[in-house]
Amino acid sequence: MLQPKTYPRIVGQALTLEPAPFVEMTDDDNPWIEGLFLVFVIGLAVAFARLIGGLLLTASLPLPDSVLEAIVTAIKQSLLGVAVDQTQAEVLLRQLWPWITTSLQYGSGWLRMLTLIATPLLYICQWLGYGILCHLVARLLGGSGSTGQTLGVIALSLAPRLLLVAMVIPFVSVSGLLVHGWGILIAYRGLEVAHDLPPARAAGAALAPLALGAIVLLTVTFAALTLSALTGGGA
Repeated sequence: MLQPKTYPRIVGQALTLEPAPFVEMTDDDNPWIEGLFLVFVIGLAVAFARLIGGLLLTASLPLPDSVLEAIVTAIKQSLLGVAVDQTQAEVLLRQLWPWITTSLQYGSGWLRMLTLIATPLLYICQWLGYGILCHLVARLLGGSGSTGQTLGVIALSLAPRLLLVAMVIPFVSVSGLLVHGWGILIAYRGLEVAHDLPPARAAGAALAPLALGAIVLLTVTFAALTLSALTGGGA
């Protein structure tokens, strides 16, 4: 059973792709429980950082409504003499504004408190979905690890998301490509250790869920565009 005080060490080693944390997680009595707790802690840390960052951002800027009116005025001035429907642009901005402020934790009131619940739950769902798919592919490729062991090592792939804690500072952003790319490398290393797979097969198991997700997204997009075209043609 891993102790919470060892988490900083295993997270740091996982970030540098050292095999030790993956071996420890694989040999643990309940690796999936360790993984669940680790993912929850990471999600909670990111949520608190976003909450505090949102409060600081709100305190450092004018009220959201004032900012919205200033943006609308600037857009109207920039579109003078341009063949664009200014009213439609303004309506679209006003419709999107609540979503923009909520995503930035800017002046969203008590809604920002939902981040403390939503972020850990989102991370747990992503961890379970990605981990189970990786496990299925790894077993198809000849892997020998159990589901619990896979979930344990895949939990370490969320370690790069701790970089998002930097968002506690207003206006600071972290590259999503960096975070997810680093996470895939950690997942690859974990699958290699947990399933005793050669590097090529471990890489395939780590990338397969992403390829599947891309295929599903393209299929849904194509179906939606086809349906829209057929509906428009029928009209």
